[in-house]
Formats: sequence, structure tokens, C-alpha cells
Amino acid sequence: MNKQQLSRRAFLKLAAASSTGVALAGMGPLRNIAAAQDTVELTFGRHWEAAFRPRQAEYDEGFMERHPDIKIDITYNTWADHNNVVPAWAAAGTLPDIIYVHGSRATPWAHEGIIIDIHDIVTADEEFNVDGMWEESVRLYRVDGRIHALPYDHGPIILGYNKDMFDAAGMDYPSEDWTMEDMAAAAVELTDADMGVWGWDGQLDLGNGGGGFFVGAWGGQTMNDDETAMTVDTPEVREALNHWYNLIHEAGAAPSGTESEAFPNQNPFRSGACAMGHIATWSTPSMRALANFEWDVAPTPMGADGTRSTGAFGSGYGITPTSDKPDVAWRYLREYLSLDGMIFMWSLSGRGSPARPEGLEAWLTSDPAPPSGRYFLEAMFDYAVTGPPFSSLAAAQVSNILGREAGLLRLGETSVDAAIAAITEEGQAALDAVAEDM
Repeated sequence: MNKQQLSRRAFLKLAAASSTGVALAGMGPLRNIAAAQDTVELTFGRHWEAAFRPRQAEYDEGFMERHPDIKIDITYNTWADHNNVVPAWAAAGTLPDIIYVHGSRATPWAHEGIIIDIHDIVTADEEFNVDGMWEESVRLYRVDGRIHALPYDHGPIILGYNKDMFDAAGMDYPSEDWTMEDMAAAAVELTDADMGVWGWDGQLDLGNGGGGFFVGAWGGQTMNDDETAMTVDTPEVREALNHWYNLIHEAGAAPSGTESEAFPNQNPFRSGACAMGHIATWSTPSMRALANFEWDVAPTPMGADGTRSTGAFGSGYGITPTSDKPDVAWRYLREYLSLDGMIFMWSLSGRGSPARPEGLEAWLTSDPAPPSGRYFLEAMFDYAVTGPPFSSLAAAQVSNILGREAGLLRLGETSVDAAIAAITEEGQAALDAVAEDM
């Protein structure tokens, strides 16, 4: 099998399944599509936190009832491990049939032969309707113009806040006209470190979703649009990083690195110790399940000139080249990523931002969605940008560099100037290296 594309034999199997109506576009009407054959095992490499796995199990149990010829076997990785485990599986020849693909890994994994080209079967399958997905989400998985995986979600990062802490302090909740300076001032006012209470959660993220939140309001970005050059060594990014560094380390409005590590999952906001933090749609089920306080969301604060910007990103699923049953894998994915599948998995569960806009209303009215969840939608439509890196072959390396330096800044173990220098030097070297190889 070619590293980049389905073999002709596999493609014909997929095309036959689609053209004969063997696979369903959605979950209803429910039809028994079991083939007259022995049960086949469909293997998965997934990343879900423990709180979301029961939802996945419920979906898969229903799928197997509708498709009794298919048995599902899942290997769960932690988020911290998944992006390293998958290449190790590939090297060992032990890839499962379907894998979770973070948007930043689609291009590198396509070129490395970890996921296959499914463009022809996706676009030929009229019942599936790929055009009903956000184009912004699908483009993460287009490699050289061809679809190599499909998204299940795509969502923005905005401001989350603890209503109980604001109420106790007699302060107004974050408003639509808040600036980053307003947010910082409120964080300082809400902080009482002696009591173990802080205004900001101390997080700092320069990656795909977080980069736009943490530097966009100042007009900065971490890379240029075509991902050929690092752009952190600018007055705008420097001002943004100094803002967050000073809020955490000079003003003391956030827990220290050691203090943060003491909270479950190193999440002091969800643990109720911090009044504010940045929050994504996919965080809402865990917030509802684990937070013991009233919370809500507000728009991402603006810059001093009124600029409002944040990052957006998503994840998806792809089929691997070692799968000997790509037709069965497509039967699963076309149903799982249909509108009905997305509403069940991501809208009604409250996880948010399904890759099909038609599923958004169901999410807004779900129990786990915050009262002001519409602010996520406003961000998605009005000011969120898909954050790099994702189209460069060096996406994984650059992401690691950005994450490492952001973590050191958060912990106070490097300076803004040193972090900018390291990101610029190492990130540019990674980008230049892949440019030479292309």
C-alpha cells in the first residue's frame, strides 16, 4: 500500500460499500447492515480523559448493535503520550485501524505514512456530505490539497470565570468590553495568596489554540501565515509575554508552578482556587463533572486598541496504512462523523464545537454547556483564528518548542527575552530543515 494513498484494491472496497448503501450517513433510520461474514475487529488508538470515556462506550455499544458484524477494541492513551505513542506504533508495525489525529499532526503523519489519503472516498460519498463540515476544520487535514483525516471538532479559547469568587468579592463579572488590562486588574484584586486564592490560573499557552488568546490581543502571532518563519521576536509578542509573566510572577496573581502541581491535573481553576482561566469548549464536560462552584464564560478580553483575537483548533480521526479493513473503518467513521454522530458525541454531551455547524444549537442547549456558551460561537464566527503550526512538516517540533518555553515562562524558570530567543532560534531551524527536505 502506498504511504500516501489507499491502494486501488482498498479504494474499490470503500467505493463499493458507499455505492451500494452498505454504510449509513448517520445513526438513523437504524438499519442492520451486518455483512454475511464473520465478526471483524476494528481497532482504535484514542485519547479521551476518563470523564468522557463512558460517552464513547455508549456510542460504540449502539454502533455494534447496529453493526453486529463489527467488534470495537480501543486502546486509550493519555494526551501527554498519544502523539509519541502513535509514531512508535508505526515504527513497530502495530498501528490500529483508526487513530485520533490532533490537527497539528495531520501533515507530518500523512508524509510519514501514518495516516492514508481518503480524499476520493470522502468526496464521492454524497450521503456523508463533507461540505457540511466547517471548511476551517477540514483544512487542518488537507495535505497537498487532499483529505487525509476528518475532524470531529473545531473550537475557540475564551475566558472562563468562577462566579462564586466574583460574588464573594462583590465584583462584577467579566464583561464584553473588558480589555486584557481589565482582566489583569481584576485578577490582582481577587488574589489572596495567603488564603490560597488567586485571580488567574497561571496558565500560559503558545500552541495551536492558546497562542491566539495569549498574544493575539497585542497584534502578535507566533509564526507567519505560511509557516515558514517564526515571528515571536516582535514588540507585539514581547509586550504580550511580559503582560502574562508580570501577572504571574511580579503581581503574584497566580499560583506558582509548585502550587499548581498540587491541584488535580494541575488545574487550579477547575479546582476552585482561581477566579479566571482560559477555557475551551472541549473542557466543559469536565468542568461540569468536577468543578464544585458556579462558573461561566465571557469573551476573550480585547487589546488596548480594541483588538479581540483568540485561537481555535480541533482534532479528528484517520485510517492507518496497515489496516486490512479500511472499508470497515470507513463504515464507522462516516457514521461517527455524521451530523447525528456529532450531535450525540459532542453536542448533547456538552463537549462543544462539533465540526458540523448544524450541531451547534444542540450543544448550546445541552446541560454541560455554560449559561453564556454563545460566546464560544461568537468567537468562532467573529474573531477566532486557527492557530499554527499545522501545515508544516515541522509542526510537531515547533509545537514542542513553543510548549516547552511557555511552560518555563509560567514556572519562572526563564525570562521573556530568553524564551523569545530560544523559540526563534530552534523553531526557525526546524522550519528551515523541513524546507530543505521538500
